[in-house]
Amino acid sequence: MDNIISVTTENNQQIKIEVLDIFSVVGYENKDYILYTQNKEVDDDNIQAYISILENNDGNYSLAAITDDKEWIEVQKAIQEMEDEVNE
Repeated sequence: MDNIISVTTENNQQIKIEVLDIFSVVGYENKDYILYTQNKEVDDDNIQAYISILENNDGNYSLAAITDDKEWIEVQKAIQEMEDEVNE
C-alpha cells in the first residue's frame, strides 16, 4: 500500500487510509476532496472506496462529510469525469 495517511474522522477517531486521489470540484475550489480506501474487500475484484472533504490543518488531516446535495452532485460529476479520462 502506498500513499497512507493518518486522518481524524468526524467522530474524533484516528484512522489510517490509503489515498486513491485528491481532487477539486468546479464551484467548490476552496475545498479538497479525497477518494480513499481502508482496503476492505467488497468482493474478489473490488474494494470499498469513500469520498470525503479533506481538511488540512498544518499537516493534521481530518475528514468531513459532504452534506450539501448540490455539492454532492458536483462531486459525482468530477468523479465521472475522472473515470471517463481513465477509460479513454
